[in-house]
Parts: sequence; C-alpha cells; structure tokens
Amino acid sequence: MDKIQFIFCSFAPVGLEDYVQYFKNTFENFIYLKWKFPHSKGSHSSLIQYKKGKIVLEKSLFSLPTFQQKKLYFLFLPFHYLVYLYQALTLFRSRRSNIIIFMGVNYFCTFCGILLKKIHKVDFVIYRVMDFFPLPPNGIYRYLNRIFYAIDNYCLSNSDYIWFTTEGHIIGREKYGYFDRNKYKNKYLMIPLGINIEKFVFKPVSQRNRYSLVYCGVISRYHMLDLLFEVIRELKSDFPNIKLNIIGSGPDELYFKALSKKMGLEKNILFYGFLEEGDFLTSIMVDNILGIALYRDEENYMKYTEPAKVKYYLMFGLPVIVSKVPPIAVELDKKKVCFAVNNDKEEIVYLIKKFVQDIDLQEEYIMNICNYIKTVDINKLLNTALRKTFSIT
Repeated sequence: MDKIQFIFCSFAPVGLEDYVQYFKNTFENFIYLKWKFPHSKGSHSSLIQYKKGKIVLEKSLFSLPTFQQKKLYFLFLPFHYLVYLYQALTLFRSRRSNIIIFMGVNYFCTFCGILLKKIHKVDFVIYRVMDFFPLPPNGIYRYLNRIFYAIDNYCLSNSDYIWFTTEGHIIGREKYGYFDRNKYKNKYLMIPLGINIEKFVFKPVSQRNRYSLVYCGVISRYHMLDLLFEVIRELKSDFPNIKLNIIGSGPDELYFKALSKKMGLEKNILFYGFLEEGDFLTSIMVDNILGIALYRDEENYMKYTEPAKVKYYLMFGLPVIVSKVPPIAVELDKKKVCFAVNNDKEEIVYLIKKFVQDIDLQEEYIMNICNYIKTVDINKLLNTALRKTFSIT
C-alpha cells in the first residue's frame, strides 16, 4: 500500500471516524478532507494528512457561518458548496503517489472526486452512498432534491465503484427512475453501517440509572420528539425520576426547550447540546437503559436507508426503541437488540415500563448486543469491501 495515496472526503459530523481510523492504518499515505455541514455546530472544515498512521499535516479550512434560520440556510447553501468545490480542486495540485484513490461520502464529495479524476489528479473514485431522499410532496426540498438526483445520477455513472449501505438505497433510486441495478451489477457492493468493537463500552445493568433514556441526534420535529415528550409525561406518573437526556442541536431546539417547560418536564428532560466524542459523552451514554430513534412513518428517506443512530446506541450497549420505518428496525428486533415500535404513545409507554421493571430482560438484551456487534465489526467490513472493489483474493 506504500505506492497508493487514499483520500477520504466527507462532511462532519457523520459518524464515520472509524473509517478514518481504518484507512490511516491501512494506507501508508492517507488524507482526510473533512467539511462542515452547512447547518451543524461544533465542527469545522479541515484537511489532515497521515503517514504510516501518524499525522504529518493538519490545517483548518475556511467555511462560511452556519445559520439555523431556514431562509438564511437555503440562501447561503450554494455558497457553502462553492467554497468546498474550490478547496477540493485547489488542495490537490500535484501528484506524489503512483496511484491515488478517492472515496467520497454521498454525492457532493464524490462529485468533487470525479472532477479531480477528469483533470488527472486522482485515478479511482469510490462513491460511498449513505442515504437516499425521496421527493417531498411540496416545498423547497422538492426542487432541491431534483438537483440532488441529477448530481447523484452523475456520480453513479462516473464513479469507478459504488458502496451502498442497504438494499433500500437501490430500491429508492429505482423507484424514482434513474438507476438500473442490472447495468451496474459488476460495479457495486453492500457494506452496512458497522461498529468499531474496540470502542464498544457498556455498564452492567446494576450500575445504570434504570430510569434514564437518551436521544442523541438532530433536534427536530421529524424525529418525533413531541411524541417522546408525551411519553415522558405519561411515565412520570409511575416513575417520578424518569429522565430523558437529549444530546445534540438542531433547527427546533428552542421550540423543544420551551415545550419541556410548558409540559412541566424541566427536571425530567435535560438538554446537553452538541457534545464532542470523549469521556463526558461516553459517561452520559452508558448510564442509560434505552436509546430512542423515532421517525415519521411517511415517504421519507428512512424508508430507504439505515439510520446511523441505531448502531451508535448499540456501541454503548444500549437497546434501542426504533420506529418501524427503516427496514433495520424489524431486522434488529428479531435479533433482540432493538424494539421496533409503531409511533403510538401507549405502545411505547407500555414497552418502557416493562423494560424498566424487568432486570432479566435488560441483561438479556445487553448480552445479545455483545454478541451482535461482532457480526458488524467495521474493520472486517471495510477489509472485505476493499478486497471486492479491487478484486483482491
């Protein structure tokens, strides 16, 4: 691998730091190009270069301010992408390796890699597909998605290899009429979201707060936090100490902080904001008994993808309550590491009550998680994917 330079380009935070860890240890010359999401807090754009697994160059890259207000967000969105495109085309001016492989996470990063290939700055482009967004019935996203489809289709056609996360990514694109798996059968593979088992950490049942739940992710109404707040209010009558830890930020953060006060749940719902990976975040995560991942049951991208949130919870030994929207919900329910639910308050309340009161059930699910994560070891998944991509036996 000493004659290969591997470039990994993604937005942060996206939960793919395990990819970085794997690539920097696999390729002697590895570059991580990380751009900030236009709506995210707590992250910055940067370029990090590794030699033999050690950082030899690290520099912050310019990025525009973030805006939570939707009109400003959409107004500045094209300018964010123009800045990132300029950086991609100017950061890699000279070739220093015999072979340069570029992996882009989702369409914009991959689009930049394809342009670099066209000007002979890279040799091979891998399109790592992480999601699929169906056309909304109306609104600005409907028009944006049509543009995204065109870029996505361009990346599918011009990449050298495609890594899908789930069958749903193909089904969605076929449904909207711009992908034919038969034409790409020798050009793609499936690599599900994995877990770095070296980072797996959990507390025994006896050391957890049996009345504590956690939601970690974007704070938005799409994630059914209104319903979750109603669940907490209902549980409070039986478990006065019930607690919901909310980790993250998002467009509806102020709305939900006001709602928690209006519902009299200030002492039961704690907002931590965005937290960087580290000991403090870990200490909060492992102290809970359940993770929450609710999604609206509608024609949205969760029907066609695998939410990263679910396996993120599993990494901390947390069984997950997940809506029966993404296909992974039923799959993991059968393995008894998650609970697939309808978005029904009474059903969720009943389930949490039962789980809180049944210590044996808690221990069973933790044991199941310990066994399950071995089957989705990210290092093994990536090793297999690279060998298939380059036909290495």
